[in-house]
Amino acid sequence: MKTLANAQVVGFFSLPSPMMAEHNPSAYCNAMASAPAGSGSCSHCGNGIIHHVVIRDEDGTTRFIGSDCALKVGVSRESVRYRLTSEQIAARDARRSAECEEWQRKRQAEEDARAALIAARREKVGDLVDMLRSFGGDFFGSLADQLEIRPLSGVQASYVAKATSATGRRNKKNAAAFDAVWDRCCEE
Repeated sequence: MKTLANAQVVGFFSLPSPMMAEHNPSAYCNAMASAPAGSGSCSHCGNGIIHHVVIRDEDGTTRFIGSDCALKVGVSRESVRYRLTSEQIAARDARRSAECEEWQRKRQAEEDARAALIAARREKVGDLVDMLRSFGGDFFGSLADQLEIRPLSGVQASYVAKATSATGRRNKKNAAAFDAVWDRCCEE
C-alpha cells in the first residue's frame, strides 16, 4: 500500500444521505449518478464512506479517501475539519501573515506618532508633568498622563495650578504665576 504522507488535499465532497433514498428515491438516484467514479469507498483502506477527501498522491493520481484515513496518513486535522484544501490553507495563512504584518506596521506608526507627540508636549509642559508625577497618587498621575499628550480642561488646569501654588489657591500675590501655569496646561 502506498504511503500518502506527501499527498495534497485538492477537494471534498459527500455522497447524498441514505435517508434521501427513502424520502426521494429519484433525487437520490440522480445524485448518485452524478457522483464521480470510484466514490463510495476509501481507496486507502477500502471501507465504505459518505464524506470524501479528494487527494492527489505522489504519483499525481487523484484518489478519494475517508476523513479518518486522511487523519491517519498525515492530512492536517484543520484541513479535514474545515474542509479546506492545501492551497486554501496556504492562501489563508499568507493572508493572515500579511494582515499581522500590516497591523504591526500600523501599531509601530501609532507608537512613533505618540512618542513624537509626547516629545513635543514635554518641551512645553515637561516640568509640570514631572512635578505632578512626583506628588504620587492616582489623581495627579492621571493629570500628568493627560497633560503629557494633550491640553487639559479648565477645571483640570485649575487643579494643576493649585498644586503648584504655595497656598493652594489663587490670590493677589500669586495670580500671575497661577495664571501662567493654567495657560500652559490649556494651550495646544
